[in-house]
Amino acid sequence: MSGGKGASRRTASRRHGRRPMRSAMVGPGLPDPHSRVRRFEADARGAVELLQAHFPEELADVQIGFQTAPTGTGDGGNPLLYAVDRKSRTIMLFRVPIQRARGLHVNDDEHRRYFVEHCVHLAVCEYLGREPWEVLPGRFDHY
Repeated sequence: MSGGKGASRRTASRRHGRRPMRSAMVGPGLPDPHSRVRRFEADARGAVELLQAHFPEELADVQIGFQTAPTGTGDGGNPLLYAVDRKSRTIMLFRVPIQRARGLHVNDDEHRRYFVEHCVHLAVCEYLGREPWEVLPGRFDHY
């Protein structure tokens, strides 16, 4: 018997005793499609596109962006969820305060998505100077 203990250790470190281990097919460089950042951006962009479809003229040149966190706090120490600047025609949504907001009666993916959409809706309402039920009539009839 040639090889002894050293030979069995060498084959054990190889994949099925044939060749060295290979890396994963996709590699570590691909971003996680289910990450909080990607999920937030997808949910917020969906709400933005809906509102832009309903108000193409009013929101045509408005830049709606996402930022990780605000630099200050809102009124009375409440978290600042978004910032509206009519002069520069921008709406900025702050991801971390929106995702960390408390008070959902059901804390699941669906209700978190609803809250993101709600924040986008409120920001656009503030930008347009309208009430939520004026912006999307019929949207709140079931409440």
